Amino acid sequence: MTDSIIIKPRNRKELSTLKKILEALDASFVLKKEVKESVSPSNDPYYDIPENVAELEKRIKKLKKNTNENKVILKTKEDIKNLLGL
Repeated sequence: MTDSIIIKPRNRKELSTLKKILEALDASFVLKKEVKESVSPSNDPYYDIPENVAELEKRIKKLKKNTNENKVILKTKEDIKNLLGL
């Protein structure tokens, strides 16, 4: 049975130091670059900002909660004119 340790260095200097220590111990190790998962299918950088995602989630939650509130049904041209104030 092989046990594993996951170490996440905070910067390149820590990574370099850890690599040197593990090599000196003749320990086997695998470097794995962590890929951040994006909520955007197109990897739009807008979604990398937590505040943006939080605002979107807040608005979606509000829309789901108020599904019938402020609902406008437009059936005729007159309805559209009334909505636009024409």
